Amino acid sequence: MVSLSLRFSVLLAAVLPLAFTGVVGVAVPRAPADIYDYIVVGGGAAGSIVASRLSENRSVSVLLIEGGPSNEGVTNAIIPYIYPRLYRSTYDWNFTTVPQPGLGGRPSAYLRGHILGGSSSINGMTINRGPASDWDKIASFTGDSSFTWNNIMRYIQRNEAFRRPEESRFDNAYDPAVHGFEGPIGNSLVEDDSWITEPTLTGAEQVGIPYNLDVNNGQPLGISWQQFAVQDGARSSAATGYINAQDRARNNLRVLLNSRVSRVLPRPGGNSTSGPLHFTTVEYTDGNGNTRTAVAAREIIISTGVMATPGLLMRSGLGPRAQLEAAGITTLLDIPAVGQFMQDRCGIAAIWSVNNTDTDDNIDRNATYFNELLQEWNEHRTGRLTQTGYRHMIWGRVPEDAPLLSTMEDPSSGPTCPHYEIYPANKWAGTAARPETGNFVTMNIFVSASNVRGSVTLDASNPMNPIIDPNYLGSDWDMYVMRTALRRAAEYMSAPAWRRWDANPVFDPAILNSDEALNQWIHANAFGGVHAVGSARMGPSNSPPGTDVVGPDFRVKGVRGLRIVDTSVFPFVMNAHTMGPTYIMAEKAVDVIRRGL
Repeated sequence: MVSLSLRFSVLLAAVLPLAFTGVVGVAVPRAPADIYDYIVVGGGAAGSIVASRLSENRSVSVLLIEGGPSNEGVTNAIIPYIYPRLYRSTYDWNFTTVPQPGLGGRPSAYLRGHILGGSSSINGMTINRGPASDWDKIASFTGDSSFTWNNIMRYIQRNEAFRRPEESRFDNAYDPAVHGFEGPIGNSLVEDDSWITEPTLTGAEQVGIPYNLDVNNGQPLGISWQQFAVQDGARSSAATGYINAQDRARNNLRVLLNSRVSRVLPRPGGNSTSGPLHFTTVEYTDGNGNTRTAVAAREIIISTGVMATPGLLMRSGLGPRAQLEAAGITTLLDIPAVGQFMQDRCGIAAIWSVNNTDTDDNIDRNATYFNELLQEWNEHRTGRLTQTGYRHMIWGRVPEDAPLLSTMEDPSSGPTCPHYEIYPANKWAGTAARPETGNFVTMNIFVSASNVRGSVTLDASNPMNPIIDPNYLGSDWDMYVMRTALRRAAEYMSAPAWRRWDANPVFDPAILNSDEALNQWIHANAFGGVHAVGSARMGPSNSPPGTDVVGPDFRVKGVRGLRIVDTSVFPFVMNAHTMGPTYIMAEKAVDVIRRGL
């Protein structure tokens, strides 16, 4: 345990609450608490960065509390190709949305990492940053120019260790000017001779999709090489990059695993009428089932993620009054925005059969072949298990003369911001079971610039569980974008480069000719559960109380001692896979915290 200085010991009596009633029937134990300068709640993509960076200053003590187990030795979280085995496992929080009308009344699994590193330890490892206009929009919305694209570039370079491809044939696959090379997170391309590269790139040219040198240059439209958090053949995550054995060896950093925080608590005696409540204490259940408390002499930073952060706030008495009262929780501060501005990116998989036998379907259905590849990986960390089946990304927009745009405002952040994403997989990557025979290419499609808002609310019968309602495809715009993207994918897969491989859709292509038929297919096959933001959104420092949750300084408005640093603070959906933007936001937040802003 971190040794405590004399001043910490003196602070103990001043800040440790004697009693508090929040969730009915739960009271704070009166046992002595551990004291640290900073307590970071949640060891995911953001929390790992915050804890690691703050503890670089050896004069401060940091406690990181993570609800899941260690990432070390978890094979499925190390070998890139087999990451889907982590989904719906003990390393996933196993959240599920409420039934979604846009998905034909089906609920959707919501994938969140229950492991050190959070979702950066279980996801598909794609590194995106989003378009420059998204960051400029955040700066405009918050009134803080430090969020502009030009100003966040320093955090990209601080975070990233881009690996330059060894072969000159990849010189036109990336732009070194937009990358960092000495950060904690590896970033690399798939360097192989796979058959799929030629039709992927040539087909795009044949249907007028422009080539983009680097998807992470702030102007992502077109087709680019996909970039992955893979380093030396293995996953590079927030855990491996920021909370590895060397980081954990610091005597001023303590990492608690398998410990779930139930709420944060203010100093006793304070109330909303006598001045802002000052939150100092974290209540959690440790790995043995014991209820514990820890005290932050400086600040508590909540980094539990887009689905868990609203619940933690509400269990602590911070949130919409009606929800808190329904759950029997005393309202300490009425914040209507908590959980109310969630946005996500809805996806669908459209699959084509091909007559090339070198797809990754062989890895997934042939145990002997997989074991051969596994042996190669174990011995050399090379081979097909170092990749995920993906190599390229296509970002596009609906036509400028789209009739719908004459009746509504374009929800994207500008003309260089995508409306949708398409990225090909060298295998069957649909939600339905893979056929026992055949070879396939999947077009994974996501609506990006959504204008739909969902919510994360409290389950009054079990406040530790979130009620997740993303409202997938809940607008005419989102449905139009999805139809447009599907038709564009079908046009792309009809290019001569793909006809060479006898590419044929496994779905009925006639649905592409009818909006009604295509809508039905979308409702029956779409999915969600990957890239949500906004459930504790950031707003201007001077916005009306309760309209957002944090200001540009990441402080929870209306209270003291509490910040939020995770994906929940993004004020609107990022047109990207959200791990990269979250890394950037966390690195920026550390600077803000260090400066005491």
